[in-house]
Amino acid sequence: MSLDSHITDIKSVNIRSTNIKRRLLMSPITVGNLTKYLQDHIGTEILIINTNVGMEIYYCAKNDHSHFIKETTLLHTMKPIDASKLRFKNSLTSEEVRKNFTETIITFAQYPQLFLAYAKKFIHLRNNNSQSKYIMPALNSFFEDAMAFLAETGKVPHYDKIQRAKNKSQKLDGNQKIIYNLISEILLKKHRKN
Repeated sequence: MSLDSHITDIKSVNIRSTNIKRRLLMSPITVGNLTKYLQDHIGTEILIINTNVGMEIYYCAKNDHSHFIKETTLLHTMKPIDASKLRFKNSLTSEEVRKNFTETIITFAQYPQLFLAYAKKFIHLRNNNSQSKYIMPALNSFFEDAMAFLAETGKVPHYDKIQRAKNKSQKLDGNQKIIYNLISEILLKKHRKN
């Protein structure tokens, strides 16, 4: 099957919190567990973007798994989050995914700190998911298109910081990435214990 046919199979479930307190819906460890669980049960590539305003769960499949993903996500967030404060939106075609992803980036551009955090998170995920065959190449294309649009309109907040983050990520070789990821994981575990 070609890359183009897989790109047409990209779907997403977007979850937004209506809670005024901005915090992650899931810890990074829980996101990792959810990703593995969904991959095992859906049998497809999964990518989760977890931010302080919600989560975006991307998957590549011919069938609609949005209900399963919603229920599984609710099970993983049952204790720490009031489910009534979560809003779910499904994108079942690659065009809907592209439109929603691009709109998210353009909306975040109106809030410079939020935009910077999201852009850095996306660049980090892109680097950590370089083995992605379908989802990350498509999302990266959508991301770069949105950034080009914002650059044309002169509305890219923190442009220099985002460029530095991109350049820094491109300089890391394979061994450096492994070391960087291990250090990040150790610091994250140490931070959670404190």
